[in-house]
Amino acid sequence: MEPVRRFPWVILTALAAMAACAVASALPGGGALLEYDRARVAGGEVWRLLTGQMVHWTARMALADLAVLLGLGLWLEIGGRRRALLLALALGAAVTALGVQFFQPGLAVYRGSSGLAAALFVLAALEAMRPPAGQRSFRLAACALLLFTAKVAWETAGGTPLFAGDLSDGVAATPLIHLLGGLAGLAAFEINIRLEARLAALSATPPPTRS
Repeated sequence: MEPVRRFPWVILTALAAMAACAVASALPGGGALLEYDRARVAGGEVWRLLTGQMVHWTARMALADLAVLLGLGLWLEIGGRRRALLLALALGAAVTALGVQFFQPGLAVYRGSSGLAAALFVLAALEAMRPPAGQRSFRLAACALLLFTAKVAWETAGGTPLFAGDLSDGVAATPLIHLLGGLAGLAAFEINIRLEARLAALSATPPPTRS
């Protein structure tokens, strides 16, 4: 486990960038300037793959996503899981961008950071299940993962989005992004464990002797 780092600069920096984009998107034309737009991405505006994840369709949608990111990000980083957090944010952003671009061909415009929120949710649940987690913590985390799976399945089957609230006409939830975000959180967890094991093995290896 990484040593505890008390100041959570990673998640606060990420949230500050998202907050700035949220303010910009509230200005006339701001949302259209930052959102993912398939036609404009094809025209070379590839930065929209990232900024599209920093703007939202409604205030409720923004608050739901950012609250999850802030709460779980703080818990992960203050608890000494900064590397895992960085991996989840990077992989979550990447799989969301790839999912929107290549796996949702009918999606012309996209806004939202639910892919990132899903990545942190799954990562935090898995981290909470690691030893020396108590039996109660393990069960709560396992239930959280089951509820996440049920939520994605419900939305995939056409159910109403549980946390986004009422969306504008023509705007629909994208459950695939939530699933991909969750898989990104799982991948971040596994990669971090392997890195921890590798670093522990290197630190335990005695230095070569010299004659």
